[in-house]
Order: sequence, then C-alpha cells, then structure tokens
Amino acid sequence: MIKDNDYIPMEELTNYHQQIVEKYKNLKPEEIVANPDNTALMAFNGYYAMEHAKGAFFTVDTNIFVQAGLPPIHDLTLLISLDGRTCERYEFTGTFDGANLKQVELGGINIDLTFLREDAGNGNVASFTGSITPNLQPLVIVSGSTYNNPIPLSMYKGVYCIPLYLSTKKNAEVPVMEIHDKYKLSYDYGTNDGHLQPVPAYTYNMNMYFFSFKTATQTIKLIMGTACAGGLVANNMIVDNSTNHVTSRSIQTILFPEVESSKELPNIMSGELAKYSGYYKVPSIAKNAFVSIQAEYVVFVDGFLEINKVLIGVSLDGITSKGYSFIAVDDMKFENNTLSMPNQSINITFNRGYDSVNGSLVTITGSVMGHQIVDGYTLFNPVPLSGFGGATMTNAKNDALTVVSDTEVIYNGTTMKNIIYVPIMYILANPADKPTTEMSFGTDGLKGNTCIVTDHTGICAVYAIP
Repeated sequence: MIKDNDYIPMEELTNYHQQIVEKYKNLKPEEIVANPDNTALMAFNGYYAMEHAKGAFFTVDTNIFVQAGLPPIHDLTLLISLDGRTCERYEFTGTFDGANLKQVELGGINIDLTFLREDAGNGNVASFTGSITPNLQPLVIVSGSTYNNPIPLSMYKGVYCIPLYLSTKKNAEVPVMEIHDKYKLSYDYGTNDGHLQPVPAYTYNMNMYFFSFKTATQTIKLIMGTACAGGLVANNMIVDNSTNHVTSRSIQTILFPEVESSKELPNIMSGELAKYSGYYKVPSIAKNAFVSIQAEYVVFVDGFLEINKVLIGVSLDGITSKGYSFIAVDDMKFENNTLSMPNQSINITFNRGYDSVNGSLVTITGSVMGHQIVDGYTLFNPVPLSGFGGATMTNAKNDALTVVSDTEVIYNGTTMKNIIYVPIMYILANPADKPTTEMSFGTDGLKGNTCIVTDHTGICAVYAIP
C-alpha cells in the first residue's frame, strides 16, 4: 500500500526517463549525435558525495534509451548540488580525456574536475578534485568520492520468475521477464501467466540499476539487484496510470536454491570476506555461472556488538544454485585473500584492482566444485550505510530519515540501533530479531539520496532534496 501519491518511489528518475523517450522516439538513426567523450566519462558514472557542504553531491548520470529501430542511445548528464538543498541537471556537452572533465557554458556552468580511479581499499572506487563555477557565481573548490561502479544492463541478462506454489508436486517457476542479448527485453505486464511480450522501448539508469517503461495504462519500474544464491533479482513496481495505485512483486532468476542452514556462529574472518561482497560472473564455467558473496552485519542495541555474517552462493549453470554460510568451523578459512571451504570444494582467491576492459573491481581465480575459475569478476561494490549520510531525507508529509553512522539511523524521531544492513543491496531492517521496518536506499536523480521505507503504515519514499 502506498501512503499517498507523493510517495511513489523513483518518481523523479521515471519522469526524466519519459523526457528521454519524448526527446529521441521520433529521431532517425542518422539524426542521433552523441558527445564523442561519452564512453570515457561513463566509466566514472556514479554519485559523488562532496566534502565542502553537508549533502552536496555531483553525479555522472548515464541513462540508456533502447527502442526498436534505433541503436542504444546513451544520454549522459551531470547532476550538481553545491549546497545539498537544490540540484540542477546539465547535459554533458564538454570534454573528458579519461581524467580531466571540462565544460563551459556561456552564462551557465563552468566545470573543471580531475578524476582518479581508486582501488576500493577504503570502499571508494573513484574520486575527483577541482572547481565548479555555477551561473556566474563565485568559484567553488570541490572534491568528491563515490562507492558506485557503473553496471551495464547486460549484467542483468536472464529469465526472471515468480513462484507458483503447488501442493502436489515440486514448486514451479513462472517467467515474468527476460533480459536478452542485444538489448532486447520481454515482460508479462503483471499478468503472472508466463506469457512474455517484447517491450518496444525502455530506459535504463546505470546509477540505480533501474529500468522503466510505459504503456497507455501502466508505468513499469524495476530496481535490479542480486540475491546471493537466488541469483539476480528485481523489485518490480507496477503503477496504474489513472489511479497511481502501485503493486509490487519480487522477481529473480533462481527461486529455489539449495541452501545449507547452520546454527554455528559466523566465522571470525567474516568481516574481511565481507569486503569482497559481490556477484561474480564466471563465464569460463558456463554462460550464466556465478559465485556470489553477500554480507550483512547485525548491530545490537547501542552498537554494543556488531556481527558480520557472510552467505556464499554458487551456480554452475545459472539455473540451479547452492548456498552456504561462512561459519566458525575449522575447515572454513579466509586467509591472504583466499576463501577455503574444502568440504564444499571451494577455493577462491580475490584480487582487488580495477580492470578497464570489463569495468570490474575484483577478479577471482581458483576452483569451485571441480571447475576451474579463470575469468571470474564482479562489477559490484558494497556501500556502507554511512554512504547515504549527509542531508536528512524527507518528503512533503514530513517523514524524516537521518543516517547517523554505519550502525544508527533515526526515522520519524525513533532512533534505530538494533539493525541488519546488507551493503551490496543497500537494504536495512529493524529491529534485527523480528524486523518491522525495511529501508531500501539509493538515489533518485535530482532528489539525490533516497530511501523507500516499508513499515506497518505502508510504503513511502524520502529524499535528500524533496
């Protein structure tokens, strides 16, 4: 249940997607002119928190518009909030040589930034320093950093399903969406009957891993992610265009993984392994094979005790999978960046370092269940809860969410210190033992940091710039 029309999640970015549709839908391929430096700047796509003012940010924002009959169009804009209270979107019309971004608009914005790729040892993957001069106002010296790494839509290729529970035989899967090769997308438009239709046009945002497309009666929104042994996942929201009523469903590529449960305590090295959280594609084993590392940390009251837990998912075919907990037993170790689980036939070494060829942050080598890993890699990067700090997120109804630290948030006056947080999915639950409130963090275009909050009153969204 959505509390009010003002609370519809991802509304700003969805509206901008519709502007992109109107801008490009009637163009012929020869009429599309792109900035030649788009590809180079896209490698630094992300939300950069700036240090000079609370809540200030700079975003390299890439949206990919796909329509039958046209090549994919990369719409690249720059979102700038120098004060943390207002934000403007600028088309990228300047130059970028792989390090230096320069853009000068007569009577408008003047941007001069130098970007640096980092190794994510401190969690950040890129940073910049330089200056921004807005609309003939005084120059502002700025610096910023991001936890984000651009995720191309091809990362999410696969068949997404919902469960069909049967009482007399094995549970079945009903396909509701498929992301194909060559930017093709099929979808069931909420029917849940397994009948997929081609989507003629859609737009994808590389910051929020967010798809949207529209029909005469519906607006479809998909926030993509991963689910450890469950493979790839999406929160699919369907908005009725006449009533703004929103229905939501969770869809994923592997619905029924085999997960080994355990009551053992987490391994003492879980916190170190957690730094390598990610969804690792392993094409040397099979087309959709993967190894997934998903961490969560549990904070007890007043931050007195913090426990890291790590789940490990393995799929050798992209269709079936197994899940394991990294627990305190003698045969499970993480030493010298190598995960060793001999009883599960897993031996994986993690190598941190940016690879410009595929855009990956960490590569893996080793073996899993008798198969050699020679080309495993992840594009994902865990984001600490404090990464969504800065300005308090609010909305028109005066809901308010403040991220105080990695172990504390305040929502509508209630301090929450007994939490579970999943850094690779940006999801928080409170209280840890029996959650009644769930928060899904991200960004929403000009509104900056955002959070979709679900509790006993329904669903709402709050924003840094409401």
